[in-house]
Amino acid sequence: MNRKFILQREEYVLSTLTGLLEIFDGIQNIYFGDLVLTNKRLHVISPKLLNIEMSFWFEGETGDIEEHSTLILGDHRIAVRWVFNGNLQNFIKSFQNLKVNA
Repeated sequence: MNRKFILQREEYVLSTLTGLLEIFDGIQNIYFGDLVLTNKRLHVISPKLLNIEMSFWFEGETGDIEEHSTLILGDHRIAVRWVFNGNLQNFIKSFQNLKVNA
């Protein structure tokens, strides 16, 4: 992950991935960028072409996992299609542990 983003108070990074991400929230969008898991949100940073940056907060809802690489938060699905940098298994494990502790 090359780009920095501001962490909120008492927020810390658990795991990061860089690669091809498919985000579906009624409309399917595909981005190449960073997926950052913190103790409070999933944060997507895609500086190429469209310069997208968005957060999916864990506000009263915990996430779930569909198949082997799709993270679900409410109506949002984030599928990791290809990993350029990072450890997908470690990322998924951190996401699952966060769900248990939430």
